Formats: sequence, C-alpha cells, structure tokens
Amino acid sequence: MHTPEKNQIRALALYQIIGGILGIALTVWVMFSGEMVIDQTALRIGLFAGGLYIFSILCGRMLFRNLRRGLVLSIINQVLQVVYFSFGAYGFQYVAGLRIGVGVDMVEGWIFKFRLALSSFHFSIGTDLGQKFIGINLVALFLIFWIERLLEKAPR
Repeated sequence: MHTPEKNQIRALALYQIIGGILGIALTVWVMFSGEMVIDQTALRIGLFAGGLYIFSILCGRMLFRNLRRGLVLSIINQVLQVVYFSFGAYGFQYVAGLRIGVGVDMVEGWIFKFRLALSSFHFSIGTDLGQKFIGINLVALFLIFWIERLLEKAPR
C-alpha cells in the first residue's frame, strides 16, 4: 500500500484505540464516582460495555498486525455504532470515539435532533425510561464506507 493509505490506516487504528480507552475510562468513572449503586445488573452492563471498548482497541491493534482482518473487524465495530435507539424498555447506544448523530425523538411528536457524543454506552432491557428515539451515527456510517474503500485496496 502507498503512504496515504498507510497514514489513513494509522489514523483509523488510533481512532479506535483512543475511543476504546476513553470509553473504558468513562465507564469506570461513572461506575465508581459514587453516584451509582453498583449491583449485579450494573456490573454486568459495565462489563458488557468494557468488552465492546476492548473490542474497539483490539480492532485498532489488529490493523497493525493483519490489515485485512483488522479492516473486517473494524467494519463490524463501526456497524455496532451506526444505529442507536430507545423504545420503552429497550435501548442500545455504543460509541467508541465520536458520534455525530441525527435522529428522531418521538415522545412529544416527531422532533428531529442532532446529537454529539464522545465514547458512550447505554443499554437497557426491562427498564422503561420513557424515551422513544432512533438515530444514526454519521461518523460510524462514514467510517464504514471509508474502511470498505481501504479494504478494496488492501493486499490479499
């Protein structure tokens, strides 16, 4: 691969590694800041979030070791971040890096929203938060297309 592609791969790797490290740090900070009761459910969700952030770090590391496998894993990592939602008792949001999101909040009608976030995680099942929204992370969507282009140029 040529130097511009190598620089793009380095940038992607660093983005995923930094996003994962930031996500782990924020998860630990939220769980142990004293504002939250850590019960078994919170611990499980925290471990699930940590696992996703570790996956992001591993995707970044894999780009340096095995380019094709790293790019495929990076696509999977970004696909997990494209759609975020919360409907009644079910919700999911995972961001390892940056989210520039556009979506629809349906609580008081159809309100279009624009949201920014750094590494963040939300998962709920069986807990009605009174939220109804769905959104798309434009950064993750862009990265999927960009990674696919890099994958086409990667040596076999």
